Parts: sequence; structure tokens; C-alpha cells
Amino acid sequence: MSDTGLGGVDLNLNLENLNAELLAYGQTPEGRAAFAELNLSADSPYFSDGETTDPPPPPPPPAPAQLMFSPNPDARNTIKAVLSTYGLESLAEVLWGSYTSGLVDINNEQALVYSIRDTEQYKTRFAGNAARLKSGLAELSPGEYIGLEDAYRTVLRTNGLPPGFYDSQDDVQKLIEGTVSPDELQRRIQLGYNAVVNADPEVKRQMQTLYGITEGQLAAYFIDPKRGEELIANQARAAQIAASGAKFGIQISGSFAENLAQSGITEQQARAGFGEVGKLGELKQAFAGETALSGEQLAGAAFGTDVAAQQELERKRRLRTGEFAGGGSFARTTGETSGSISTSVGKAQ
Repeated sequence: MSDTGLGGVDLNLNLENLNAELLAYGQTPEGRAAFAELNLSADSPYFSDGETTDPPPPPPPPAPAQLMFSPNPDARNTIKAVLSTYGLESLAEVLWGSYTSGLVDINNEQALVYSIRDTEQYKTRFAGNAARLKSGLAELSPGEYIGLEDAYRTVLRTNGLPPGFYDSQDDVQKLIEGTVSPDELQRRIQLGYNAVVNADPEVKRQMQTLYGITEGQLAAYFIDPKRGEELIANQARAAQIAASGAKFGIQISGSFAENLAQSGITEQQARAGFGEVGKLGELKQAFAGETALSGEQLAGAAFGTDVAAQQELERKRRLRTGEFAGGGSFARTTGETSGSISTSVGKAQ
């Protein structure tokens, strides 16, 4: 070690001694108090080996706090308005909770609605989709579903059905489940409902008598997609035929009226046939030795659907004196018990 100090004193050695003394002094109560006043510590690295070191780096500043989502109070009204369009107002609080949690975009109506599609309320509201899916058809979107409902109701109003008549949620659901298009609904109404509702009161009464259908049930009865169009049309014609018979005092059964309808008897032909029955006079009565004929048998004779009844009437005529009173030939035969029997309405073999 070289001589670097004054008067031949080794300065490095003196500094080392001084540092050691300071460290020792810092271990005493007096030294600690003195260092405390100077904001120093006896354990400071400044006194460890006589050399200074850089102080440790300061800790990093805390990260800025995340900005909290602040919901728009007006969004609640938006949610209510959207849900009311679909009849799902009861889910307003559920959707509000999703919005305030940042799960849905308040500006996307379809996203709002689809976010609640797994709720029971949604499934009930659009219940017709379940039947469509089972049939292999695509699920209708809420907009498509409601658009179809509106189209049904427009058809009903256009045909004169009063508001509230076959346009409830359950009613239109049946139409959707049956995949009935608005055009198909239009055909069903024209085929059955209008044919009866616009008819005379006796036709309506016959619908009640034959099928237990009141006028208030006619729309649902005829436009129900579960009923076949052919059956609907036949029952409507049957009611018209039965009404024609009732005007001449002859009440026929539903099956008899339907058979006449299926055989092609029109309402005009029905009036003519029952008119012939009305002209029979005393031949409708049964005297001793004669077989009594029911109203349906007399009608069957008139329409050519009951050969036995026609023959019995001819036998009655021959047992009595002369031809029918009041003119006209109800039935003419080319044979006594067999052959072709012609009437004014139909023909039976």
C-alpha cells in the first residue's frame, strides 16, 4: 500500500478504520440515535465495506384502476320497449341484469332477444317453433314468427271475422304448428266458414244439430289445421242439404246428409228433392198392410239412393186409387220390383 496521505499516513487505512469505528458506534444506543437524526442506519450499505452503492430502485407506480361499466339509465326503457314488441315484458329485469353486466349490446335488438331464448317465457311465447323443429323445419326468428301471426290476423279481419275471434295466441300457435300459410288460411275460411256463416239461419242450425257446432265455433272448426279440407267442405255441404230438408219438415242425420254431399248432390238439387217429398201428401202415411217410411227413406227415394223405399212408394201408389193427388210423377218404374227407377233428382240402379 503506497503512501498517499499527509505526513506519511495511509489514507485508505484511516478510512477503513473510520468505517469500522462508525459501524461499531452504530451498534450502540448513542450511535443509533445519532444516525436516526441523520436519517442513516448503521446497517446501511454505505458503511458495509467503505464503498457506496446505488440505492435500490423505487417500486413501480400502481397501475391505473380499471374503468367501471356505467349503464345508461335510459337503456331500461329501451329494453322494455323491445320486449313489449314480443310480449315478453316479464323478462325486463333479467335482460337489464345482462346489460348491466356488459353481456349484451343495447343497440342490437336481435342480440337482446336471443340472449333470453333459453328462458321458459321465451319458449312459451314462441312455442310453435318446437313443433316445427320436430317436423324438420327451420326455427322461425322472433321477427318472422310475429310477422306470420300478423299475417294470420290480417286474413281473419279481411274475411270479416271480428277481433278476438280465433286470433288468440293459442289459436295462431296452432296455425304455425300446422305450417299453415296465410294463403292456406284464406282458402280454409272461404271453403268452410264463409260458406256457412253467410248462409241462411237454418244452415247454421243444422251445423249445431249435426255436429254440435255453434256459430261462435265455426271459424275455429273450419280453419283448424288438424282437420282435412275435404272433410270440412263435405260437412259444410251436408249442413246445407240438411237445412233444405228441414224447410220441408224432414230432419235427416249427419251421416245421411254427408252421403248425399259425397254423392254430388248440390244445395239446389237438395231443395228440389225435398220438394218432391213434400208433394207426396198421404203417401207419406202408412195404412194397414203398408210399411211406414221414415223421412230419410223418403228422401233416399227422392234422390235415388234408396231403391227399396222407391219401390215401397210405388206399391203404395198402386194399392190406392189413382195417381198422386196434386199432380206430378214422383217415381216411375219400368218393372215391379226391379229395374231402373228414375226420379226428378237422381237415379238408382
